[in-house]
Amino acid sequence: MKTWQHILFWVAVYGILTWIIGNWFKGYIEAFYYVSMLLPVVIGTSYFFNYFLVPRYLFKRRFLLFGLYSYYMLVVSLCLELLVSVLAMLLIIRFGIRETGVLITDVFTLAGLLYFIVLFKSFLLLIKHYFVDQGAITRLEQQQEKMKKGYLTVRANRKDTRIDYDDLLYIESLADYIQIHCVSGNNVVSKQKISHIESELPDNFLRIHRSFIVNAGMISSFTKEEVLFGDLELPISRSYRSRVMQSLKND
Repeated sequence: MKTWQHILFWVAVYGILTWIIGNWFKGYIEAFYYVSMLLPVVIGTSYFFNYFLVPRYLFKRRFLLFGLYSYYMLVVSLCLELLVSVLAMLLIIRFGIRETGVLITDVFTLAGLLYFIVLFKSFLLLIKHYFVDQGAITRLEQQQEKMKKGYLTVRANRKDTRIDYDDLLYIESLADYIQIHCVSGNNVVSKQKISHIESELPDNFLRIHRSFIVNAGMISSFTKEEVLFGDLELPISRSYRSRVMQSLKND
């Protein structure tokens, strides 16, 4: 989730909790104070569970440690919630509110509500991970199909021309046409757009500039500003630099 999505989610939770607890207290001002004190416990529990315990233990199938640490988290969060309830009761009494029993008698109901929020966020994250994983599987299958094909087909001189991936050094965009530079020296000129060619190539071909796509497997060396094929230097533009560096360093 992006930062604004996190903020929007917790603003919504803040409003819903204030409305629910306000109905119990028969007063929304009291609920506002209580939720303001309770929300840090909810947020801390949620992030610890969803962004630490789940990825570090559950996703790695370390179920015993996941269960143990989840139990510790449950105990600590319940203690913090009881502490918040007592402090909120004292604060509300200070403001002259008499009906404060709900803070203690319904603490387990409030705990259930807290863990519902935590588990609901877990459910959203699991859905997100599912679709991310499905997207990754689909992209991997597409890459495998492209690699299995072994060549690029372009339209040049009014006919389809096949260029083996192993022969393709880099592609250069020049005004209204592209030039495909090959190791064999049999360069090909086509009217196709470089963005279309990029979508047809597997991941070992990198877009390093709006005018260049290179065969990463043939790069002899590179810096943050350029890639080198022997004595040939091609620039890396600022807009592509981060992705190119990550890809080349991972290789």
